[in-house]
Amino acid sequence: MEILKTIKASSDFIFDSMLASGLDDIKKQTHRNPGATNLNGFEYTKTFAKNRRGRIKYDEVKRPSVYAFSTYTNRSTFHTRWDLTPVDSEKTTVKITESQESKGLIQKLNDMFVGFLLGRAKKKQMIAILNEMERLYASKKS
Repeated sequence: MEILKTIKASSDFIFDSMLASGLDDIKKQTHRNPGATNLNGFEYTKTFAKNRRGRIKYDEVKRPSVYAFSTYTNRSTFHTRWDLTPVDSEKTTVKITESQESKGLIQKLNDMFVGFLLGRAKKKQMIAILNEMERLYASKKS
């Protein structure tokens, strides 16, 4: 999946919003606060819905341009990357890429089928997040 969208928000604002969300999740899951400068390579275990667990690893966190992490489960690995490119001080082009590696043929087929069915919903959800960031940035400025 790839999304490319320019929004009316600074790259610092977008990055800080994502960073705050990630640090909040780490604190909820681990009761630790690694700080923004220590995220590269940081890993923690996360409990998802239905008591499923996975491991989150921060691959690259570079202010204010890159926020990349991987999610490892017993069935699949997801790589998510946000690249932020400032257009000017008030606009940013956001490129979100997500790829999935599945373990086993049956899981790969299942993930392809589910991905086909839910791919649009996932994109809509990500675009809604970007739109909300844009809305929050506009309300912060007024």
